[in-house]
Amino acid sequence: MSAPLAPPLVSSARPSLSWLWGLLGWAVAVGLAHHAVLGSGLTVLQGDEGDVRFVHYVLEHGWRFVHGDAGHERFWDAPFFFPVRNTVAYSDPLVGVLPLYAVWRALGVEPDRAFALWVLAVTSLNFWAARWFLSRPVGASVGAATVGAVLFAAGASRINQANHVQLLPQFYSLLALGAVVMLARAETTRQAGVGWAALLVGGSVAQLLAGFYWGWFLGFFLVLAGLVALGFGDTRGVLLRGLRLHGLALVGWGVVGAVVLWPLVGHSLAAAREVGLRSFGEAEGMIPRFATWFHMGDANWLYGWTAGWSAFARLPVEGEHRVGLGVLTPVLAGVGLWRYRERPLARLLMGVVLVTVLLATRYRGGWTPWVAVFHGFPGGNAVRAVCRMGVWLLVPASVGVALALTRLTSAGRSGVAALLGVGCLLEQGVSGATFDPAVPRADARWVAAQVGPGCRAFLYTPTLGGQPTWKYQLDAMWAGLERGVPTVNGYSGNAPPGWRFDPVVRINPVDYIRLKVAEREWIQYRDLNPTTLCRVDARPPR
Repeated sequence: MSAPLAPPLVSSARPSLSWLWGLLGWAVAVGLAHHAVLGSGLTVLQGDEGDVRFVHYVLEHGWRFVHGDAGHERFWDAPFFFPVRNTVAYSDPLVGVLPLYAVWRALGVEPDRAFALWVLAVTSLNFWAARWFLSRPVGASVGAATVGAVLFAAGASRINQANHVQLLPQFYSLLALGAVVMLARAETTRQAGVGWAALLVGGSVAQLLAGFYWGWFLGFFLVLAGLVALGFGDTRGVLLRGLRLHGLALVGWGVVGAVVLWPLVGHSLAAAREVGLRSFGEAEGMIPRFATWFHMGDANWLYGWTAGWSAFARLPVEGEHRVGLGVLTPVLAGVGLWRYRERPLARLLMGVVLVTVLLATRYRGGWTPWVAVFHGFPGGNAVRAVCRMGVWLLVPASVGVALALTRLTSAGRSGVAALLGVGCLLEQGVSGATFDPAVPRADARWVAAQVGPGCRAFLYTPTLGGQPTWKYQLDAMWAGLERGVPTVNGYSGNAPPGWRFDPVVRINPVDYIRLKVAEREWIQYRDLNPTTLCRVDARPPR
C-alpha cells in the first residue's frame, strides 16, 4: 500500500543551502505580509483601531495576569463590562500565542512595540511551520517548499484579514497536519507514532488555545478529510491502518488534550449560556458567494482594479469576502495537485477543496448546505464569518504550488519554476490600511486622567464624539489599564445581558436619557453601589 506522499520527491539539498533558502523565504514572507509596519520602523500597525486594539488588550491583560499585576489576578475576568466575570471567554483568549507577546513585555519592551513584534513573530512561525510541513511530510524540494511557505504565511487572503489580527496565528495547524501525514505513512512504527500522535493532539489543542476559528476549522477539516478518505480505496486503507496501529496513542494523548482544554471549554460554555448562541441569520452575510473565491479586494497590487466589478462590489460585508489568491496561484496549485493525483494525499486535498467549496457556497435563491454544518457540527453555530475558510484553503494551495514547482525543478526547468514562483507571490501583494497606535493610546490616557480618586469603576460616555462608538469603548478599556480601575465599557465578540451602552456617544438629549436609563438599569441589574461608579462624559479629544 502506498504512503500518502512518499518523500523526498527530489534529492535533498545541502543543509547550508536549505538554511539559505529558508532565511531568504522568511525575509520575503515577513516583508510581503508586513512591509508597511517594517517601513515605519514598527511605529504603525496594520488594520484599524477596532479588532487590532482589542486583540492587543487581551494580550496585555494576559501579560499582566502572568506578571501578577493588581486587577488582573484572574485571567478569565478581564476588567471590562464591570462587574461581569468571565469576559475573556466572550472572544478568543489567545492563550496559545500569549508567550510570543509576554516575552517582549518581560524584556521591558513597551506595549505597542511588543505587539508589533508579536505580529512579526506570528508570521515568522507561520512561515517556518509551513516550510517544515511542505518539505518533510509533503516532501517538496527546498526551493518549492520555501515558495509554498511564503504563500501560506503571506497569502493575500490572510493579509486581507490583517484587521482581524487574531486570524494570523495558524502555525499550530500545520504541525498537526504534518503529524497526520506522518502517522499515515506505512514506515511509521507504533513507537514513532506515539510522538506524532502527541504532536497531532498538541498542535490541535494549541491551535484552539490560540484562536477559536482556526482551531475549529482544523477539527472540521480533519473530520472532512477523514470522510473524503473513506471514498478512495487506497486512502481508506491508509486511514484504517493508521487508526489500528496508532489508535491507542491517539486516544491516550486525546485524553490529555481534553484535560488541557477543559478550562477553555468550561469558560466558553458558561459564556454561551450567558449571552446565548448565534443565529444563522448573523452568519448569512458572511457565507461565501461564487464570486467570493476570486475576490482580491481593492488593496491588492495586481488585481485591486477588479474590486469595482459588480460581482465583487455587491458582496455583503465585503471585507470578509476577500479570500481570492489571484489567477496564476490557484491554477498552478490545481495543476500541481492534479499532476500528483496518483498520490493519495494529492487526491485527498483535491477532494477536500471540492467538498468545502460545494458545502460553503451560497447558491441562487439564498440556499446553502452550510446551514446543516452550522446547526449540526459541534461549535458550528459559533462560526459567523464562514468566508474565513478561504484563508484555510492556503493549506492545499501551498501544497499544490510546492508540488508543481517541485515537478518543474526535478525536470530540469528551474528557471520556469522560479518565474512561476515569483509570479504567484506577486499576486499576493496587499497594501492595506494602517494606523499609528500612539494616537489612540494618547486618547486612552486622556480618559484615564478624567477618572478621579475613589472610583471603584467608571463609565465613559463621551459628549459629541465624532468617532465610531467602538473606538470610545476601547479607549475606556485601555484607560482602565492605565488607571488600574475597571470600566463598564466594553468591546468584544459578545456583550453581557443587560448591557445597553452601544452606542455610547451622547449627541443629543435623547442619547443622554437613553444612557442614563441604561446606567440605572445596569446598576440595579448588577447590584452596584452608584456612589463608587464614576461617569466620564467630557468631550473627547477627537
